[in-house]
Amino acid sequence: MNLILGHKIVKTKEGNIYILFLNQQLNEFAEEFNEVGKNNYKLEENLQNQIKKYINKNLPDLKIKTVNIMIGSLLIASIPFANLNVVKAEKNSLINESQVKSFITYTVKKGDTLFKIANRYNVTVNEIKSLNKLNTTYIYPGDKLKIPRKNYGFYNVVKGDTLYKISRLFNISIANLKITNNLEKNTIFTRQRLYIPDKNTLSLVNDLPKGILNFQSKGIDVLKVQKALNSLGYGLNEDGNYNQTTKKIITDFQSQYKNLVNDGIYGPNTKKTLKKALLTDHFIVSNPRDVLVLVNKNYSLDSTYFPENLIVPNVLFPFKEYHQKKLMRQDAAYALEKLFKKAESEGVKLYALSGFRSFDRQRVIFSSKAMRMGIKKANEYSAKPGESEHQTGLSMDVTSKSVNFGLSQYFGETKEGKWLKKNAYKFGFIIRYQRGKKHITGYNYEPWHIRYVGKGPARIITNNNLTLEEYLKK
Repeated sequence: MNLILGHKIVKTKEGNIYILFLNQQLNEFAEEFNEVGKNNYKLEENLQNQIKKYINKNLPDLKIKTVNIMIGSLLIASIPFANLNVVKAEKNSLINESQVKSFITYTVKKGDTLFKIANRYNVTVNEIKSLNKLNTTYIYPGDKLKIPRKNYGFYNVVKGDTLYKISRLFNISIANLKITNNLEKNTIFTRQRLYIPDKNTLSLVNDLPKGILNFQSKGIDVLKVQKALNSLGYGLNEDGNYNQTTKKIITDFQSQYKNLVNDGIYGPNTKKTLKKALLTDHFIVSNPRDVLVLVNKNYSLDSTYFPENLIVPNVLFPFKEYHQKKLMRQDAAYALEKLFKKAESEGVKLYALSGFRSFDRQRVIFSSKAMRMGIKKANEYSAKPGESEHQTGLSMDVTSKSVNFGLSQYFGETKEGKWLKKNAYKFGFIIRYQRGKKHITGYNYEPWHIRYVGKGPARIITNNNLTLEEYLKK
């Protein structure tokens, strides 16, 4: 769980104040501040290091006078910036050898570019540049480059590859590799794109018990099944007891597949189907920081992903108190401020309602619905954890007084909704879930949900009535 959720910069005549927002679930950290005098606080070493690390990584080129530490709307410390001894970090330090568990050495060939190499190994150009301390994109035949080896994600097949070699490289069975990529045969082709599941998913798959489990079964095997079902979005108590609730959820899972009998009993057929569901439920994206990252029911963010540079945009909200959902990624937040300012200048008053939402928060929201109405029905109205754009920090739900500050499709018919649809692209935003595009996006029409993609892509997407999926051709 992240200690620091985001920050905000307040400009004053005396200098800039840097406000850090701590996770509201970590109230015990307030006790790590010990007052030693008026307006003078001593930080516990561990907490101080984390704050220094955050500022070192996210501090813009501004002169900072004071750092305020807040939990929700409560100010728990105000520290002179100089007292923190923050040393500015080098720019573009995206990755280094200590952050990479393993890497391969690649010899540059004639015709290679960093983009081609990055695409082949499912990494970014900036990651390669950072790891190899490159200041430019120029490379030459014979150069040796370190390429970070990721344990999961998409892999582009190269000449000489076989399923056996790939399975050994990523420590995955050929059978699981074939299920994940819907391969009927062992034949693969150069440039074919294969997906490698993450270790957590493989662990759940490999731990699925054999035999039959039913009502009143108990023990570690029941616990393993409960964990597997929860990874799909349910919210079972992982207690190892096959009670009525676990039976109900097994039945709900079975009801989604024609080959299964809806009897609430875990057996060989349910295990086989559950295994496939775990391996094919979604693909975890490798470019979560990309402004064009695609997040939907097929492409997911990792459970550990937390966007950098979260700030509270200086726009109107229908509530005054601080909340995590006020946060946005800095680039998107600044664009939102310009959009709202333009709207106001034209007599349109918009309110931001819900921006960033963490993986853990989305899990709570979705699992409660899945337990109440079943996972299929829940997924019609809510995203599974990892599949919500709100986790990117690039989205904001917008509302207005005309819809009582709620989220309604009627918003699209209001003065505010019509203005937003017409002008959002000018500031780099798109209406993410358009009318009549559910078969592509997976979600019903949401005129309130805007997503930052940058001005160029936003203009093309809007002018051609495209979805982000269509623009990215996915």
